[in-house]
Amino acid sequence: MKVPSKEMLCWLGGGRSIADLCQDVGWTRAEFDDWWKAECRKRVPPMEGTAHVTGLRKSVRITHDRWGVPHVFADNDRDLFFGFGYAIAQDRLFQLDYLRRKARGTLAEVLGPEAIESDVLDRTAGLAKIAEAELPTLPADVQELLAAYTAGINALMDASRQNLPIEFDLLNYQPSPWQPTDSLVIEGEFRWYLTVRFPVIAIPELAKRTLGAGPLYRGFLQGEIDEESMLLPGEYSARATTHHSPLTTHSPGGDGPGSNNWVLAGQRTTTGKPIVASDPHVPFYAVSIWHQVRLTGGAFDVAGVALAGMPAVMIGRNRRVAWGITNNICSLRDLYQEKTDPAHPNCFLYDGQWDPARQREEVIQVKGALPVKKTIRASRNGPIVDEIMPPATRGTGPVALRWVGFEPCGWLTSLVGMNRANTCAEFRAATKPWAVPTFNLVFADADGHIGHQCVGKIPIRHNWDRGYRPGWDPQHQWQGTIPFEALPHLIDPPRGYVVTANNRTAPDDYPYPLSGTWSGGYRARRIREMLEARPKLSREDCQKMQLDVHSGRAALAIPALLKVIGADADARVRQAVEHLKSWDCVVRSDSTAAAIFNVFFTRWCQ
Repeated sequence: MKVPSKEMLCWLGGGRSIADLCQDVGWTRAEFDDWWKAECRKRVPPMEGTAHVTGLRKSVRITHDRWGVPHVFADNDRDLFFGFGYAIAQDRLFQLDYLRRKARGTLAEVLGPEAIESDVLDRTAGLAKIAEAELPTLPADVQELLAAYTAGINALMDASRQNLPIEFDLLNYQPSPWQPTDSLVIEGEFRWYLTVRFPVIAIPELAKRTLGAGPLYRGFLQGEIDEESMLLPGEYSARATTHHSPLTTHSPGGDGPGSNNWVLAGQRTTTGKPIVASDPHVPFYAVSIWHQVRLTGGAFDVAGVALAGMPAVMIGRNRRVAWGITNNICSLRDLYQEKTDPAHPNCFLYDGQWDPARQREEVIQVKGALPVKKTIRASRNGPIVDEIMPPATRGTGPVALRWVGFEPCGWLTSLVGMNRANTCAEFRAATKPWAVPTFNLVFADADGHIGHQCVGKIPIRHNWDRGYRPGWDPQHQWQGTIPFEALPHLIDPPRGYVVTANNRTAPDDYPYPLSGTWSGGYRARRIREMLEARPKLSREDCQKMQLDVHSGRAALAIPALLKVIGADADARVRQAVEHLKSWDCVVRSDSTAAAIFNVFFTRWCQ
C-alpha cells in the first residue's frame, strides 16, 4: 500500500501506533525504522555550500565547529544578525515556533486540549501584548538588529518549506513567518518563569493563615545559612536597623539546585588574569533553551549562549570582557488580595472607593475541539490570576498580580550593549536599561578589572510582609524602584572575588529594601570556602568546583539526625544509621547514604 510520507506522519502525530501503521502499509518494523531515519535526515537544513538569499548587504559565512556550534561571520552588524537568525533557524526551527506559541498562548491550536492550561496562563499574563508594547521602545539600532535576525529566520524558513522539521508534519501545520515581537514574547515568557513564581508568595500566605504571624511563621520564611550574603559589611553604606526583616525563604523539600557564578581577580589566580565561572541551572528541556553561537563582524566578536529566539549572547565573552549570570530573585511582583461586594458588582475596593474592573476577552483555538473563551479581569493592581495559581490557593481569591515585567524591560537592549562592551565600566553601564529579571552579573575585563552588578528594577515597599497584600490599602502600593546607582554592585573588591548562588544579596542594613526571596546560603558558602582554601586558583580548579557535590545541608543536619535515630532498635534504621555515620556528605550518584538523607529530608519537609 503506497501512502505519502506526510500522510503517515499525520497518522503518527494523531496518535496511531507504529505497529498499526506498519500493518496498514504492509511494512516490517525494520522498514519503518529505515523510512523514519530517511525522513529525519532529509529535513536537516544544509550546513555546507552556498545559498543565495535576499536581504543581505554583503555576504555572510556560517561555519560549524566539531561540536556543531555555529560561527557566523559578516562585514557589518546587520548582516551578522541576519546570519545569527539563519543559524538558529537551521538548528532550532521547530523549537522557535514552539517557544513563541507557548508564550503567545497558541499551543492548543496545534497540540489540542492538553495545552489549554498553558495557553490560559500566557493569555492571562498578556505576554503577547507586552511584546507589542515593548517593540517601539527599543533603540533604533536594537530594532534594526532584531529586524535582521527576524529576516534570517524567515530566509531559512522559506528555503525549508518543502522539508520542514519533522515535528511540523507530525502535527500537520506550517509555521507562519517570524515577527520581531516573536523574539520579544519568548523573552517575556522566560522572565515570567524567572520572576513570577507564585508558590514563593502563595505558600507563605497559606502558612500565615495556619500559623499566624508569630515566630514560627517568621522562622518558616527564613532561609537556611541566611547570613551568607554576596556583599559583605563595609562594602556598602549601611543604614540603621532595629529589627530583622524576614526577606528569604527556602523551597520546601530542597535547596540544592540552583545557579552559581563567581569571578576571581588576577591576584587570586595562578595566571595573574581574572577568571569568570558561570553555571546557570535552568531545568533540562529537550532541546535545551540555550543555543551556543559565535558572532564575528561589525561591532561584535562575541561567543557564548543565547536564549533560543533572543538575538544576543546572554552568557559569554568577547575579546575584552567575560561575564556570567545567576538569578538574584529579588521580588519583582506582589499578589494583592482584592475586596469585592455584591452591592458593587464587578468592582474592587481601593482607598475607600469602588473601582470598576477592567476586562478583555481571549479566544483560544483548540485542535480537534471547540474554541475556549476566557474573560480576563484586572484590578488597578493587575490581572486576576486565581485560575493560574497553585491548586491549593485557588479558593483564596480574587487575587491580582502586580509585576514589573508588565512594562518594557530593556533586557535585549542591555544584552546587545554587554556583547559590545570593551571594559568593565562599559559593561556595567550597558546594564542600566535592564528592568526584568533581577540577575547577578559577574564580569571581568582584559585589563584585569572585575565586578558584580545586581540588575533589575526592584520595587520599594513600605511593608516587607510576605504573602498576599491588601489590594485596597494604598500603604501597600510600590513607592518607585531602587535607583540604578543604588543597586548592589562591586568593582574590584579588595578580597579579589565575588560569589553568587541565588543567596542573600546583602545584609538587612543595606540602604534599600531588596525584598529578596532568595535560596539558602549552602551553595554560596561552599564556593566561598573552596575559594578561600587556596591563595590562588587555576581554571581547572574552577572546573572542579563547578562539579562539586558536597552537601552543606547534610553536614549540618546529620549530627542532629543521628542523635534522634541513633538508638532506634529497628534493623533497617540501624542499617541507615551506619551508612550515615560513615558518609562524607558528598552526593555521589552511587551513594547509599546520599539517597537515604535526601529521601528523608524531602519526606520530612512534606
